[in-house]
Amino acid sequence: RGEGLGHFNDIEKVTMFADYRVPQVLVHFGSLEYSSELMELLKQDTILQNGDAREVEIRGASIYIIEQVKDRVLEILKQKHPDVDARNVNSILIDQYLWDYRREHATELEYIPFHKVLSIYY
Repeated sequence: RGEGLGHFNDIEKVTMFADYRVPQVLVHFGSLEYSSELMELLKQDTILQNGDAREVEIRGASIYIIEQVKDRVLEILKQKHPDVDARNVNSILIDQYLWDYRREHATELEYIPFHKVLSIYY
């Protein structure tokens, strides 16, 4: 149970916020690849229905990738810096880094369309 707004005692159990911007960065870095059909659909600014298989796949793949990145970062820290306290490395931290990266490189990432969904969830 947390204490106050935004305080977690178990933040390492929370995954990324599966939004619409981080997948842009994942595509940019080559971690996520859209089919040519999906890329064309996104370039046309098609609004996907909430729960559409393509939306779920984008979000699910993004979560999977972030978890893999987190695990790899923890593995590298353990091997190369065993004295470093890695408890602060979590999916939320990686998600926030990628979100900030997207904001700082917005112009550079304009070529990658993002998925659009009318939803109350994000």
